[in-house]
Amino acid sequence: MGWWGCFAALVITWSSTGHAVLRLEADRETKKAFQDLHFFSEGRGMTLSPGLISAYNIAVPGLGVVDRETMTDRWGILFNEENKISGLNDVEYKSHRVGVMGCVACHSGRAAGQFVIGLGNKNIDVLQMGKDVALIEAYWKWFVPWLMKDRAYIEVEDASLEFVNYLANPKIGNLTQGLVPISFIRGWFYRIHGQELPGDMTRGQVKVPPLWGYGEKRKAGQFCDGFGDGTELGWAVAVELAAGQTPEAVRAYYPKVKEAEESFSHLLPPPYPFEIDPMLAGRGREIYLNSCVRCHGKYQRDNDGLPVYEQPHWIPWQIVKTDRDRLNGHSLAFNQLVDGNPLNQILRYKTSEHGYFAPRLDGVWSRFPYLHNGSVANLADLLTPAAERPKIFSMRRAGDRERFDVKRMGLTTPAHPRELAAMQAEAKAGARDIYDTTRIGHSNEGHEFFTDLEDDAKTALIEYLKTL
Repeated sequence: MGWWGCFAALVITWSSTGHAVLRLEADRETKKAFQDLHFFSEGRGMTLSPGLISAYNIAVPGLGVVDRETMTDRWGILFNEENKISGLNDVEYKSHRVGVMGCVACHSGRAAGQFVIGLGNKNIDVLQMGKDVALIEAYWKWFVPWLMKDRAYIEVEDASLEFVNYLANPKIGNLTQGLVPISFIRGWFYRIHGQELPGDMTRGQVKVPPLWGYGEKRKAGQFCDGFGDGTELGWAVAVELAAGQTPEAVRAYYPKVKEAEESFSHLLPPPYPFEIDPMLAGRGREIYLNSCVRCHGKYQRDNDGLPVYEQPHWIPWQIVKTDRDRLNGHSLAFNQLVDGNPLNQILRYKTSEHGYFAPRLDGVWSRFPYLHNGSVANLADLLTPAAERPKIFSMRRAGDRERFDVKRMGLTTPAHPRELAAMQAEAKAGARDIYDTTRIGHSNEGHEFFTDLEDDAKTALIEYLKTL
């Protein structure tokens, strides 16, 4: 059954009062195991070559060749509470050491100075990482003597270069830190059918979603637009396939995928770390129940005060009217590619109608910037008309404490015209840590609901949302 399966069986133990007494322990153990989760198999997956991981182990800690700031600021790599890179695994494969990127590289994040496993990484930059690692790999491979390279080494080295070069494709990659492109996954369906990537394939960039509540979310549909059918566990393998994994290997380790996805139901959101005004939050709750509840639903707690997860509501685009780039990639031709893929018993589509989920708001305080594409810096801005929202803001160290605006709940935004002008110049020059809403897929339009509330009502509403 494996560790995941044994633990999943353990956590269904119930107390005599009928309440799950192990939810906090289940959350801790799931997060602990998640930090080491990866799907590298048969020499393929999200890999660094044997030579490169060896060089990293020697050069980075000892010589400081690639410093921590480069990893954090340029690639969006996070360091966990043990001061280790989050998501880089050193795996043995046929007598070689292989660097393997694990799931937690993207699915852990920082908010207000806290490291949170299961929160989307606000600064991950997969295209920049791919470009840099591809360049390093291309040169480093010539420094490793051929006498040290057996067949297994060469296979992993070739697979690694194939992966990072695809990740670095500027035509389909993300344009800003913290966003990941669905085109990376879509491309696999074309490649597996022997077709070239379409020249007009949309990037479909989204921020990395949080994983708490995933068990209920997947039942309603996969991804922010509900495209994937989550009835059968397994859409997590799509990233590995896009990274170069084979369908045959996926079939072999599919039980591990199911156990991992099932374990996500144990994850709990981080509680708001600062003081909350209970009176103001109580008023905000009444405002919420008279406004936002129709899309985002009600929130229940168990006897231990922990959230009870529910499925989100899917909202047609004609109502929410947020950025369409993600939806523009839907087509009958692509659906046919999904139908004909060799893992179509797992990777199935549910709908290609145009719309997005109104996400459940558990832990919403930590999930800034907001909307599916991360185009709105904080909740106060989301409660203003789209035309008045900041068109540009910085993503630099977005999870640090000093970047968290307690009053507006989310990212700080430019406070001075000179600061704004400097950001605009950087964005025009292509800065990847500046969010510019004029970029493709970055529009901050839509979701113009209850923007006419009085300021004190908005403040109360935000105070209530801190409690979720």
